Amino acid sequence: MPLAVFAMLVFGICNWLAAGAVEVVMRNFAAEVGVPVWVFIIVPGLFAMLFALFLYRTASSNIKGIKQSLSRALNVALLTWLAVVTYVSVLWCPGYRVLGCVRDVALVTAVIGGGPLVLAVLVSGAIVGIVLKRRVSWLSYRSSGKIAE
Repeated sequence: MPLAVFAMLVFGICNWLAAGAVEVVMRNFAAEVGVPVWVFIIVPGLFAMLFALFLYRTASSNIKGIKQSLSRALNVALLTWLAVVTYVSVLWCPGYRVLGCVRDVALVTAVIGGGPLVLAVLVSGAIVGIVLKRRVSWLSYRSSGKIAE
């Protein structure tokens, strides 16, 4: 299994666990917008998986330790948070007060979901960093840098 796919899976699982921790609040968001609750739970994990796949694509050659992996993990957290804010804002904010509503959504998601999200990506980044440092045999560590051929 390529390292980027492993990182993607670890980030997805940890983010779904973090989203489950704030599921009550996400259930209220989903009820107000009219979207099924499972969509609000699954979207942050899918965004984290997407960004982890892109950011850890060349990790085997560029990352040498856990600190560098944690740095990329925080980038995954920031990008995931921005994507979730955009997603919720598109669904929730009326067109006549978009900027104020986006600000409110960003604040609410940062306060409520920020702690579990940061904890999830730090755990994920540490796991991927340890795997990179130990060079386990069940992962392939060659990185081409190309997304598709």
